[in-house]
Amino acid sequence: MPRTDRLPRRRLDPEQRRTAILDAARESFATAPYAAVSVAGIAAAAGSSEALVHRYFTSKTGLYVAVVTEGIDELLTRQVAADTALGPRAAPRLRLATSIEVYLEVISNSPVGWAAPLRDAHSDVPAAAELRARARDRYVELLRGILGLAADPVADHALHGYLGFLDAACLSWVGAGCPPAQRAPLVAMAVAALAGALDAAGAAHALS
Repeated sequence: MPRTDRLPRRRLDPEQRRTAILDAARESFATAPYAAVSVAGIAAAAGSSEALVHRYFTSKTGLYVAVVTEGIDELLTRQVAADTALGPRAAPRLRLATSIEVYLEVISNSPVGWAAPLRDAHSDVPAAAELRARARDRYVELLRGILGLAADPVADHALHGYLGFLDAACLSWVGAGCPPAQRAPLVAMAVAALAGALDAAGAAHALS
């Protein structure tokens, strides 16, 4: 006897099906930690089956890595677009502050998913952690460009330290519920933190 307990699946071409699954996964990982998300739940949200999820992404890990990759690329794209919109004569302090504001906006759209790997690094997927580490190195290069810094190990410590401060401050902000009124002070603190670190490193910079 044919089963009648299955929800009918929408007829989609392969690319549409893959997009639907990725959209459902993005929403799932944005609202819950990795361990709390199931392939079955993603499949149901996408109007698909677990078998199709595995066909397109191999595993939950593969799907999560795809979501993280997309998120990193989207953040960088949005930051570059915001920086370009400022124009070539924008002051470095404004360029840095604008990049932070974009970051806060992205975080506020998926605070649970963003915070999860920071709150419990041991629960993160190694391949996703590697992606984030590479993104951090790439962001250090972008910061050098914004601030006109030459490659220097001591200055790089300051840049990496700033990124650590920013994530720690954002984690506290997420814990407070991402209140909009705290965005401006958070941006100001992050800019000041980087300026202070570069001063301590003896690096000439344009944030003064």
